[in-house]
Amino acid sequence: MNRFLSLFIVVIISYSKSHAQFNQPWQGKKCAVVLTYDDALNVHLDNAIPLLDSLGLKATFYLSGYFPGCRERLADWKKAAAKGYELANHTLFHPCIGNIPGREWVKPDYDMSRYTVQRMVDEIRMNNVLLEALDGKKKRTFAYTCGDMKVGDSSFIQYVKNDFLAARAVRSQMHRIDQIDLYNVDCYAVNGETGAQMIEWVKKAMETNSLLVFLFHGVGGEHSLNVSLPAHRQLLNFLKQNEKDVWIAPMIEVAEHIKSWKYNDSLKTAIQKATQEDYNRMLGKLNIQSTRPGPSGNPQAPNASNTDESKASPYTSLPDPLVLNNGIKVTTAKMWWQKRRPEIVELFDKEFYGRVPAHTPKVSWKVISSKDTTIGSIAAVTKNLLGHVDNSSYPEINVDIQLTLTTPKQINQPIPVIMEFGFVFPPGFRMPPNPPGTAVAKSWQEQVLQKGWGAAVIVPTSYQADNGAGLTQGIIGLVNKGKPRKPDDWGALRAWAWGASRAIDYFETDPSLDAKRIVIEGLSRYGKAAIVTMAYEPRIAIGFIGSSGAGGTKILRRVFGEQVENLASSAEYHWFAGNFIKYAGPLTPNDLPVDAHELVALCAPRPVFISSGSPTVEGQWVDAKGMFLGGVHASPVYQLLGQKGLGTTEFPPLETALTDGEIAFRQHAGGHTTGPNWPTFLEFASRYFNSSQTKSKNFYEREWFKKLKLNQYEWVAQLDCMPHHWVRKAMR
Repeated sequence: MNRFLSLFIVVIISYSKSHAQFNQPWQGKKCAVVLTYDDALNVHLDNAIPLLDSLGLKATFYLSGYFPGCRERLADWKKAAAKGYELANHTLFHPCIGNIPGREWVKPDYDMSRYTVQRMVDEIRMNNVLLEALDGKKKRTFAYTCGDMKVGDSSFIQYVKNDFLAARAVRSQMHRIDQIDLYNVDCYAVNGETGAQMIEWVKKAMETNSLLVFLFHGVGGEHSLNVSLPAHRQLLNFLKQNEKDVWIAPMIEVAEHIKSWKYNDSLKTAIQKATQEDYNRMLGKLNIQSTRPGPSGNPQAPNASNTDESKASPYTSLPDPLVLNNGIKVTTAKMWWQKRRPEIVELFDKEFYGRVPAHTPKVSWKVISSKDTTIGSIAAVTKNLLGHVDNSSYPEINVDIQLTLTTPKQINQPIPVIMEFGFVFPPGFRMPPNPPGTAVAKSWQEQVLQKGWGAAVIVPTSYQADNGAGLTQGIIGLVNKGKPRKPDDWGALRAWAWGASRAIDYFETDPSLDAKRIVIEGLSRYGKAAIVTMAYEPRIAIGFIGSSGAGGTKILRRVFGEQVENLASSAEYHWFAGNFIKYAGPLTPNDLPVDAHELVALCAPRPVFISSGSPTVEGQWVDAKGMFLGGVHASPVYQLLGQKGLGTTEFPPLETALTDGEIAFRQHAGGHTTGPNWPTFLEFASRYFNSSQTKSKNFYEREWFKKLKLNQYEWVAQLDCMPHHWVRKAMR
C-alpha cells in the first residue's frame, strides 16, 4: 500500500469515528427551512426583523450594496448582523439580463447581457468588502440576481466559488440533502401566497426530508413581489411552533452543514468499500464462499427477527462451564483457576474475540488540561488525558487514547472510579427526546460524584475505529504494521478492552484514586466491550453491563433478536476474530465451543450487574431474557467459588431488581440506555465498595483467593491483554 493511500485511509477512518455513524441530514429534524430576504428593502428592517426577533428566529438578508435600503441604513444592517442575522451577497448593483421579454425595467448600465465576466466578478467582490465592513465576517453566501447565472455563455460562479459557501437560485423546488448543489440552491419565491399555502410547502419539506428555502422581497409592501404581513406572520408562527421538527437557520449555517454532511457521506462510502474488501479478504482466508444473512431489527420487515419466546430455544444444551474439554467435571476452585478457566479463555481467544498480541506497545499518559467545574451542584475537577501509544515500530500509524476523569474537588482519601466506554456524537446530533412527563434524571456522573467517587469516560474509537476498514489502522493496525488480520487476531472489542486496561495503568499512578475499586460500564456495543473487558482484566472490581445483547451477555444459541449471522456480517464482524465468521456459514451458533454465560463466568467471582430496557421501548433486538440467561448459566461458577450467583432461573417482571447475589439483573422501563438503572446499580456497588473486605484490595489479594494457593502469575498469565510489566508487578 503506497504512503498516500495509507494516509488517506487514516484520515477517513479517524474523521468518521464520531461523525459518519451519526450523519443526520438536518441535525435530527425532519427538514431544514431557510428564510431569505432579497434587495435590502426598508420593510426587511422595519417589518421582518422585528417579527423574527420576537420569535427568536434567524434569517438571511441578501443585500445589494448600492440599493437605497442598504446604503442609507448601514447602521441598521450592522445592528442586524450583531443580532445574528446573516448579511449575504446579492451583488453591488443587482444586474440582470435585460434583453429578454419582461425585463424592460432593467437599466442599460446594469444589463448583464452587456457585462463581461470580469466586471461581474469585480462587483460581487466589491459587495463582499462592504458586507465585511458591516459584520466583520469573511464567510458568505451568494444569491443570483434575477436567477441569472451566466454572462453571455460563461458561468461566472466558477470564478467566485472560493468566495462563497453556497449560491441561491430561484427555481421553485426542494431537495433532499444528497441532491443539493450548493452553488445552485433552489428556493420558493413568494408573491402573494397565503400563509396556509406557504405552510403546505413546509409540510411537504417535512414529509420529504428536504431543504426548503423561502425567497421574500416585499413584506407588507415596497416591492411588486410581495407577501402580506398576516401571511408572513402566520408562516413564521408555524415554524416557531414546529421547531422540534424543523431546523430554521440562516443559509450560511445550513450550507456549512450540507457541506459537512456531503463530506461525511463520502467518507462513509469509502469506509463501506474498504470494509467490504477486508471482509471478503477474511472470507477468502477462511475458505468461505458466503454467509447466511441475519434477520432484520425492524419488526415490520419481512425477515424480522423472532420475538416469539416459544420459538426462542431450539437448542437442547449449552456448553458446561464446569466440565473440562476432556469431559471431567470441575469440582474445586483450584480446578477452575488452573484448568477450566484457561480452556475457556483459549476458546474465546481463538474462535470468538481474538488473541491480543503477546507484545503490545507502551502507552505514555499526559494531562492535556485540568479545570474546575460543577456537575449538578457538586464542585469537581475534570482532567482531559491523552495516552500516546508508542509507534516507533511503525510510525505510519499514530494511536492516541482519549480519556476524561472527573473527581470531586475535595478528596480526603483515594476514591473508587467508574469508567464508561463513551460514545462521541458530532456537533448538532440530538438524542431522541424523553416521553412527555418523564422526570429529569441526574446524569450518571452527578450520581457517581454524589457518592464521592470518580467518573471516567474512555473513547474507544479514539484508538480503534468501529468499522472493518479500520482494522489495518488503530492499535490493531499498529501492531500488525498496517497488514490485514489473521483469522484469530483480536477484533475491536478486545482492542477496546486493551485501551481500558491502559487507562487503569494510569489510574494506578493517580494518588487520588483507589485503583483496586474500579467499575467498567458500557451500553450496547460498548456493553459488549464492558463485559469483555471485565472478563480479561482482573483489576476491575465490578461490571455494569448495559444492553450488551448478542456478543455480550445474551445466549447466542437463542433464536431471538439479533443473531450470530448479524454479528458475523460485514457490518459487525470487526468486533470479533475472523474465525467467528465461520459460525454464520458453514457452521451454526450451535457449533460454538463457548457461549455468553461462559464470558460472564470468566468474571467470577466479581460482581456483574446486567442491565436492559423495556421490550416495548428499547425493543427486543438485545433480547433481555437472553442476557438474563447468560447470568443464570454463569451462576454455577460463582457458586463453586463460594459466591452467590443470580439466585433464580425465573425471568423477573419489569423493574424487578435481582441484586442479592454477585450476578445482578434489572430490566428498567426505559429505552436503550442504562440511565434508569444507575440508582439501583450504585446501591449494588456500594455494598462492595463500602465493605471492609473489598476496600483497597483486588479480589486476588483476598483471603479466600490466597487459600487456593495459586500464585498471581497463574491467574494473570491467562489474560493475554495484560502487559508484561504488569505481570511482573503482580508476581511481586
